[in-house]
Amino acid sequence: MYAWKYPALLLVAHILFYISLPAQQKPQKPTAVFSAVFWERFMSARVSYAPWGNENDDNATFREVQVGFSAPSQKFVYYGTENLKFYDPSETSTSVEAEAVTKEEPIKRTPIADFPFSSDGEEETKQYLLLFLKDPKDTELKYKIHALPFSTTDVPQGSLKFFSQLRETVYFTFGKSKASLASGKSTLIQGQIGSASEFRPLAAYFLSAGKYEKVMSQSLSFSNRQRGVLFFTKQRGRLRSKIYLENLQPLERAIGYGVKPLINQIPAENERQGLEEQNPINPVVRPEA
Repeated sequence: MYAWKYPALLLVAHILFYISLPAQQKPQKPTAVFSAVFWERFMSARVSYAPWGNENDDNATFREVQVGFSAPSQKFVYYGTENLKFYDPSETSTSVEAEAVTKEEPIKRTPIADFPFSSDGEEETKQYLLLFLKDPKDTELKYKIHALPFSTTDVPQGSLKFFSQLRETVYFTFGKSKASLASGKSTLIQGQIGSASEFRPLAAYFLSAGKYEKVMSQSLSFSNRQRGVLFFTKQRGRLRSKIYLENLQPLERAIGYGVKPLINQIPAENERQGLEEQNPINPVVRPEA
């Protein structure tokens, strides 16, 4: 009498099973998301890291990141809970051949940079912009790292965070916004910026003998799909700006997203390493006539 119920229940069970699959296959939440850039001009390097922070495992999964000087790198994720270490990529191959690890010939890995990091694994995902600098000291590491918090709370879409490395206060205008920055301080500028990239005037002034003296003038291409940081600094006695802009990037396309800790594990289908798809945003700066 109730035989019709069994096919219906079976159909419902199948539907619920397939609905639950995406949640089961969703990768673990990263502990941190990074992008990186060199502070010095004309510097670039390819660095390697273990997304799970298990670089001491012989068959640990490694991923490579191309770091340049004009724009932040493609984002890369981290699932580890301790310091993030970068290595010479020539010594961290994750090819099929790298699976043939033997105890007689342990893999040699040379660290080239180290970022102090800690997480209990339960916190919200942290986001940083890593500034790579050549390490002038006689140390084993090739680079030192200065990190800036870079979440969308710290720097929302369509905004620029200005930093001053000057000894004196700098006064500046960006578009219709006006602000001043004391030595070592920062401020966030955000406003009604459209989706189209447009050139917006940026000018900086020093106060001298009671008058504002314009010391820098340029135009910066910017839209509400971008965000970034700008440093006021001096080079050879003249005021300069260092600008690092980033386009809106989905987390699923970040390097290392969804990978397994070990290279003999099948990687998740939604991993987007894609170094060849990197499209760094070079800030377009146009000096005023």
